[in-house]
Amino acid sequence: MKNTLPILLSSLVICACSSPAVYVDPNKGAGVVSVDAVNVQDFAMAADGMLQSLYDSPAFTGSKAKDGGAPVLLVGRVRNDTTDNFDVDMLVKKMTVSITRSGKARVAKAIGVGPTEDTVAAEARKGAPALTPDYTLSGKILENRAKAGSTRQATYTFQLSLTEVKTGLSVWEEEKAITKQGTKNSVGF
Repeated sequence: MKNTLPILLSSLVICACSSPAVYVDPNKGAGVVSVDAVNVQDFAMAADGMLQSLYDSPAFTGSKAKDGGAPVLLVGRVRNDTTDNFDVDMLVKKMTVSITRSGKARVAKAIGVGPTEDTVAAEARKGAPALTPDYTLSGKILENRAKAGSTRQATYTFQLSLTEVKTGLSVWEEEKAITKQGTKNSVGF
């Protein structure tokens, strides 16, 4: 019984010091900010900035697919060239959702060429003529680190290109750098 008192007191201290979990909006910069990793807020900021640039560009203006609808966009390779292991779909999906909702383009998921996101649709389309996309989206994510004394800095650079398939020419390119600096991880609000 004597030995349980210190354990009980330690448990009470730990419980009193911890805070309850809360929901945060990563689209507004809230959440844990780590200099050592790409955070969900970084993807939100990069995607929002790049989407605004794409929508402001003439890339999709007046562009129509062969069937008269909005142009077809195929997502190509977006490479993660950072030391952080993350799925680039956190950036790409946020962008394709917005592009699809905007009506500026239709996003190919299973057209017979390129990566297939919807395997069921790809299987159902077997034997159907391949649809050639009007545009492809590709890019990479880079990282640059620096340190001065106890202050660490990491810059994650998101680069994307929109290429017109028919000509092979780039019709839009954007680069968005997210720089974080600190001595330790923090909670951003």
